[in-house]
Amino acid sequence: MEVTRIFDILPYHEATFKPKADVIASKENGEWVKYDIRQYREIVDNISYGFLALGIQPGDKIAQISPNRSEWNFVDMAVLQVGAIHVPIYPTISESDYCYILNHSEVKYLFVSGMELLRKIQHILPQMPNILGVFTYKEHLELKNLNELIALGSQNKNPELLEKRKSAIKQENVATIIYTSGTTGNPKGVMLTHHNIISNLKTLYVIIHQRLQKVIY
Repeated sequence: MEVTRIFDILPYHEATFKPKADVIASKENGEWVKYDIRQYREIVDNISYGFLALGIQPGDKIAQISPNRSEWNFVDMAVLQVGAIHVPIYPTISESDYCYILNHSEVKYLFVSGMELLRKIQHILPQMPNILGVFTYKEHLELKNLNELIALGSQNKNPELLEKRKSAIKQENVATIIYTSGTTGNPKGVMLTHHNIISNLKTLYVIIHQRLQKVIY
């Protein structure tokens, strides 16, 4: 199959490469938590179903504030599968930049890795009326968490609608908006399409493949 959208990587990987236990992995409480491609795709699909159940429409914005984690990748792929736009935000920027980015991009749902990051923005959330809900990766009694969204999706599976959404997404569609640091005025949102990112991936693949051949031969 041809990879033209970012989420095409998942079925391509499953169809092309030998199974392995750690397609993606991250540490939790000092222990590696690993996911194979089938687990990866099941989690991503259930998050996508959860987004559909929440009423997410193509072009809606969903943001994440988090360091590197497997969950970040799961949400990223799920956002793209339903035709929404991912707004990744650095976990180390200023309060004013958080406020500007979340308002300017009109984010509907926000994901944060845990309470340590939520505390940085919790008191300014009332200034963002566009945000309908906040999820954490880890479970906290006072907040919704990613596992709840996965469960919502698992209970409301709609593969026909998901496939319809995926089929309607073109490589020219915006996949993500990445904001600059804002060192000279407000942060600027850089819109990247599926094609922008996939073309870079394909170029890197060719370069790496050529260099490996030189090493082998």
